[in-house]
Amino acid sequence: MPPLGPLAATLSAAAARRAVRHVLETGAVRTLCQPIGSLSTGDILGYEALSRPEAPAPLDAPQEFLAAASACNLLEQVDHAWRLAAVARLGRLLAHEQLLFLNCTPTALTSGLLGPASFQSIVRRHGLQPERVVLEITEERAISDFDQMRRIVSAFRTAGFLFAIDDAGAGPSSLQSIVELRPDFIKLDRWLARDIEFDRGRRSMVEAICTFARQVGARVVAEGIETREQLAAFVELGADFGQGYFLGRPEALPCPVGPDARLAIHRANRQRREAPVVTRVGDLVTITPTVNAETPGARLMDHFARNRHLEAVIVLDGSQVEGIVTRGRIFERMSGQFGLPLNGRRPAAELCVPATCVDASVSPRVAARAALERAAPFQQDPLVILDGTALAGIVRVHELLQAVLAEEVAEARHLNPLTGLPGNRRIREHLERLRTDPAGWYVFYADLDRFKLFNDACGFAHGDAAIYELSRILVDAANAGRHDAFVGHVGGDDFILVLHQDDLEPFRAACYRVLSRPRWFDPDGKLPADISLTVSIAGCPLDRLAHLEYAELAAILANAKRLVKHAGGNTFHIFEDLAPSPAGAQSDAEAA
Repeated sequence: MPPLGPLAATLSAAAARRAVRHVLETGAVRTLCQPIGSLSTGDILGYEALSRPEAPAPLDAPQEFLAAASACNLLEQVDHAWRLAAVARLGRLLAHEQLLFLNCTPTALTSGLLGPASFQSIVRRHGLQPERVVLEITEERAISDFDQMRRIVSAFRTAGFLFAIDDAGAGPSSLQSIVELRPDFIKLDRWLARDIEFDRGRRSMVEAICTFARQVGARVVAEGIETREQLAAFVELGADFGQGYFLGRPEALPCPVGPDARLAIHRANRQRREAPVVTRVGDLVTITPTVNAETPGARLMDHFARNRHLEAVIVLDGSQVEGIVTRGRIFERMSGQFGLPLNGRRPAAELCVPATCVDASVSPRVAARAALERAAPFQQDPLVILDGTALAGIVRVHELLQAVLAEEVAEARHLNPLTGLPGNRRIREHLERLRTDPAGWYVFYADLDRFKLFNDACGFAHGDAAIYELSRILVDAANAGRHDAFVGHVGGDDFILVLHQDDLEPFRAACYRVLSRPRWFDPDGKLPADISLTVSIAGCPLDRLAHLEYAELAAILANAKRLVKHAGGNTFHIFEDLAPSPAGAQSDAEAA
């Protein structure tokens, strides 16, 4: 008999078998569900069913129980029973369109214990459509026959089920499964989440898997997300969905992604949107299959039938692009009673339509113009991208438009060239937007004390470095709160901030942690020891100033800042009225 798990080994083989059989026969298992959320919006994609056996210790731990079941040659039966229990328990609890992820061993599929027709009937009986069920292939036992597995997966796909590969990146077998089986979802192994914020090796692997997934039409789920920093890293690297304790713990009933996680998702996506934009259409390319001009229509159909994510095939005459065949057009030609008999033997050259070819070096804006200038029936066809004379791949029209939108957003930001922060125009626009509902918001003016003397003594280069360092401090401190803060750079050493009232103390504390260091402005230690630099920050409730024009508001804030400067360095003060006086400003060694 195979060995038990490390804890279960304390039991006799007979006791372990009795415990496993008892759970199987009585259905003594609790089914929990853990949310899987979108890393773009925080909305729920679905839930993974997680089973907990009601067995005596140490078999109450799922891994120990499964190890005991495997040792008793009952793993497939346990796996199947838990899957059925999950469908029965959760099928009618999930909202419309939400998916149910079910773990499934390769052996369960190949043994015939789980058949597509019977399982289709079971899930429908419990209020689910097969299209909402994702069979998550686990790899406790490696897949030995991929030809057989491909046939089985194809049969389940025909019945409507979706597939995921679990623990991607944990070893070569999971990567082979991705290539061979082309899953709908790729679930990254949780070990990749460990130190993902700064581990270059893990980051490179995740980014590579996300890039590959986009090219084959799969979506990536990052597992094991336990911190805000891990979540931000996966958003930056391109994962589509997330799962882990930070988004939500396993619960008896379906629960939404937690508010802290939703806020972190929105912030991470905002930072990602503000990253450098795509400047050449070649960076958007997706690799797609090619066929020669003589390929018969029936074989073209096979390409699309085998891969539900395939959108288009490029037809080549030698090395020259003859045209493009899209999924919609080939199915339209082959449908009906006479579609296949009439077109099944026709060559691809007669079934394709002319392709719109653009060079990889052009901008997304130029490529989008070429796409939209086509006749209406062809406007949604992918563009064919050439790298010189070589075929690079295709770009979908919606990806082009997203890239153009990102480019326009970047152009509209009017960034300050030194700090990369929004300038005067964006500051004015932001304050104008808040004017209609200013309650709870505070506006601050911040700058460096005696900066001209510092600049004269140390030179412009060190002056610019100090301004940049202050900008980073203000941004990091503003992000310490729970609400979306705004930091703008007026120019020189002057900054405007808009903070929510609930975030004032976290902001003050975060500023103090850095600015209380005597040499915060000199990280390289190159300046004379007698040089010092402090900061003054003054603010008012925005609802007291919302009726003023921007110029008047700025003047009042500038006056408040001057009053604060008289109180000494590193001062943070809020003036609650519109006529601030120096009496209220106090130097605070524990303030900003």
